[in-house]
Amino acid sequence: MSWGLLLNSFGLALLVTIFASCIGWIVAVFLATAAGRWRIVVLVGAVAAFSLPPFLVVNTWLGLLGNVGLLRPVLPLDVYSFGGAVWVLTLMLWPVPCLMSYGALKRLTTELLDAEPGLGGWPLVSEVLLPISGTALMQSGVIVFALAFNNFSVPAILQVNVYPAQFWVEFSSSYNFKLAWKYGWVLVVLPLVVLLVLRGREIAWPWESPGVSAGLLADRLGQALWRAMACLALFVVAISLLLPLGHLLIDARTWSDFPDAIRAGARSIWNSFWLASVAAALVVGLGALTSGYGKFRLAWLLFFLPGVLLGVGLISVFNLQWLGWFYGGSGMMLVALGLRYFALGWEGMRLAKRSVDADLRNVVDLSGVPWWQRWRHLFLPQAGWAIAAGWYVIYLLCLWDTETVVLIVPPGGETLALRVFNLLHYGHHAQVNALCLILLLLAVLPLVVGGVLAVIVKRKEQ
Repeated sequence: MSWGLLLNSFGLALLVTIFASCIGWIVAVFLATAAGRWRIVVLVGAVAAFSLPPFLVVNTWLGLLGNVGLLRPVLPLDVYSFGGAVWVLTLMLWPVPCLMSYGALKRLTTELLDAEPGLGGWPLVSEVLLPISGTALMQSGVIVFALAFNNFSVPAILQVNVYPAQFWVEFSSSYNFKLAWKYGWVLVVLPLVVLLVLRGREIAWPWESPGVSAGLLADRLGQALWRAMACLALFVVAISLLLPLGHLLIDARTWSDFPDAIRAGARSIWNSFWLASVAAALVVGLGALTSGYGKFRLAWLLFFLPGVLLGVGLISVFNLQWLGWFYGGSGMMLVALGLRYFALGWEGMRLAKRSVDADLRNVVDLSGVPWWQRWRHLFLPQAGWAIAAGWYVIYLLCLWDTETVVLIVPPGGETLALRVFNLLHYGHHAQVNALCLILLLLAVLPLVVGGVLAVIVKRKEQ
């Protein structure tokens, strides 16, 4: 590994950060000025685009602009390139600055707009909207940079030499721990910088403030500028969400290979489901137990750390003779996923507890109610939706994860995500599409089960 490789990774992450931040901020302004179904469509599209499996997005563009892609005859762009990696990562990460900037823009008040009644159009954007969301844009940019820099699966599939991918290749071929620690420290510095930048800074969430009237802000923005932002927002949602889903569902070979994919990957399907379910439950449970301790904020370091480096650390700790019974089993994968996503469970439970009515909480505290009754009668009725949402987010991340478990997967423990990652290197696009469809079905399975249970409970209450 060399400094040139490090600079290549830095340049890739920097370009992704610039493009994703610009796109995300423009879409956020549109969300702040849109109302009704348009806001819902774009907001849901942003969340769904961020929730898509990375390899589904990659496989879509391989099918369109790969060596035998459908668009190569009319659009001779090579997705196996540095620019291709920037493009794919930008489509995956723009929702981060979008949602964070949208939360900041919703703090805009009518009084602030009334202070300058003649301000509109581009001056409104540059003198009011951009300054009020500048902190959120900077925070999201740091997060996007860290996620793009530490991502190894997309550059590895697109054959782009970056530092994390080369680190994984060299360690997996030699298992040289001295070499790993010699070059791995660079991958630790960036998460530390992220923690320092975000330390003590408040993040604006979209649901915390009602914001100004969308119609009022749209009128002040001007029809021409608003329509340009609307076109960009809808176009970005279309190519980052609808295009991958359409490419997956319309392709006839997806459905013809679907039965064979189920038969061949039955064990991987089960491994993915139970591993993601159990890991998410453990993370949420531990988050509930530790949410009152601020020192666990350091767990964000593990989230922003490259998954392959976390795997190297776990191998060095658990690859001992007296721990062989644990090292060669699925427990290692649960530990790895639990450590990687613990920060999300911890932060999610802190937000869930904040949503509980303070007066009711004080009454319960004074009454000396046992903890299990407190959870049953106070937290679950008021914050149950937030807890379930936190579990579901972690479930999805564990379902898509390849980087964290690629080095520690035991024999017979292959997940669907790992199976897809391996097949993508050999260009099996139809099989990958079929496996991605199975993964998406696993992703919506908890929603279906939860909806059915909600209907059953509601009918019993009636």
